[in-house]
Amino acid sequence: MFVTAIVIGTLMGLMGSAQEATPSIEKIIQSYVQDFRSDRFAAQPMLFGIRVPDEGEWHVRVTGEQSEERWGVELVKGPAPKPTFVYRVEAKTLRAIDQGKINALTAQGKSFGDDYAPMDVLHMDGFEPSFAEYGAINPFSFHFWTRGFPEVIPFGEGMTRRAHGSNFVVFYYQPGLRTAWYRVEPGERVRDDPQEQAAPFPMMAIVVRGKSVGEVDGQRVTVTAGQAVFIPASVQHRWWNDTEEAAELILIMFGENA
Repeated sequence: MFVTAIVIGTLMGLMGSAQEATPSIEKIIQSYVQDFRSDRFAAQPMLFGIRVPDEGEWHVRVTGEQSEERWGVELVKGPAPKPTFVYRVEAKTLRAIDQGKINALTAQGKSFGDDYAPMDVLHMDGFEPSFAEYGAINPFSFHFWTRGFPEVIPFGEGMTRRAHGSNFVVFYYQPGLRTAWYRVEPGERVRDDPQEQAAPFPMMAIVVRGKSVGEVDGQRVTVTAGQAVFIPASVQHRWWNDTEEAAELILIMFGENA
């Protein structure tokens, strides 16, 4: 019986350690709240919700007030007390963000506005943001869901999602600027759907690995590592990789409407 008790005690200890190593969803959210209290971007008051299906709903109140070098950021159980925006995020995705396997803006990435994303920004009934308020959500998302300072974003294989026909990692979005990393595997075609081929803003594609062939306003072009191509606003363009090596590029989208 003494041996049995030791075995049972050992198993219970292992189970307890496993539970400690896997924080609850609320503890994960609280860790971001705690980190944001030291973030200079918490100087701007903000109210938003966080909804995790099958886990619960919380809201966060950023007061914009500072005390002893800490900003006022409070996590409260339950929905926001007035209409605002809400992060709806799958528990699996939130854990992946917490573990640095994907970043929040990548988890929100879409080809089209009505596409599914494992982390999405929803509007509560009655929330009608101004253009400036709407534009502030993406940069806020970056700063709230990225711990530490300076804020470091890892990228590469295994940290991506798919949109426009290839894998991507979003770096940073704010009004007038969008930045991302794309990896185009052999045989993949990017923006092959005519609905995706003309963006309302200019962009620069900087190739850092491999080669890609494309058409810009009907003109065929080949770009290789060490080259960049400029694509004007509202110009049809599409790309493909017909080599045996993945092509990687940094995409910078900028200007009005970006």
